[in-house]
Amino acid sequence: MDMNDNQQRQQDELVALEAIFGEQAVERCNVDGGESFVLHAPIDSMEAQVDLQFYFPESYPSNSPPIFEWIGARDTSAENRPPQSGFIYPNRQLVFTSTMTEYANREMHRMWSEDMGNDVVIYSWLTWLNEYLAERWPQPLNPIPLPKDGKAKDKSAIIDQPTIDISADQPDSTSAPAIFTGRALEMKKSVFVGHVAQVQTASQIQAVQSTLLQDKKIAQATHNIMAYRIRLENGSLSQDNDDDGETAAGKRLAHLLQLLNVENIMVVVTRCFG
Repeated sequence: MDMNDNQQRQQDELVALEAIFGEQAVERCNVDGGESFVLHAPIDSMEAQVDLQFYFPESYPSNSPPIFEWIGARDTSAENRPPQSGFIYPNRQLVFTSTMTEYANREMHRMWSEDMGNDVVIYSWLTWLNEYLAERWPQPLNPIPLPKDGKAKDKSAIIDQPTIDISADQPDSTSAPAIFTGRALEMKKSVFVGHVAQVQTASQIQAVQSTLLQDKKIAQATHNIMAYRIRLENGSLSQDNDDDGETAAGKRLAHLLQLLNVENIMVVVTRCFG
């Protein structure tokens, strides 16, 4: 089989994939002067989409298999269900580990070797991936009721609870957990004081901010920057932050909590000018 025949069969395979999954399913990319492809294919048995990047060697399919470069995934379960008022639909973490990638690479090469040169294999790869991933990835998560006093921001695997305005007085009957306050730090004509508490619910977060604001110095501070991370009963992670007027400060504080990988923690940084 000559190279022209290989090229024709490669193009025929791409046309067939577009016919099966839609014209937008095959994305063409130029990488280091060569052409590769990203196939966005649904895994219907588990309400997910797999993104498979691959390229065709000149000798495929006669003497070489396609080379797959990486596999990604996206949870589509929320897109396939009619939304219900008062609920959010958390996305699953669909992770393709290095071990899974190595195993998939071996299996894909094996499938091509068994029928070497006789047929194209991308669709066969996807059929195998469908069964393989359905056994290893979690099933869609159940809807989560929204808090009565707020709305969720998005549908990501990390569920953002409503932003709590720490500068506002929000009375709550829940007793505040212990709050630990650090030493004041002076920097560039500003004074910073950190406060931390162990929290597990939104009401505890409100109780902490209400308790802190009973201190006139904190209530009158220029900024009270807040971030928290809570592990919910269903295993999902709830996190949010509040800049309180200090641009991007809440996001930086939240990023620090992520880097430290801490959970059930609320941190408030009080900043006073002068």
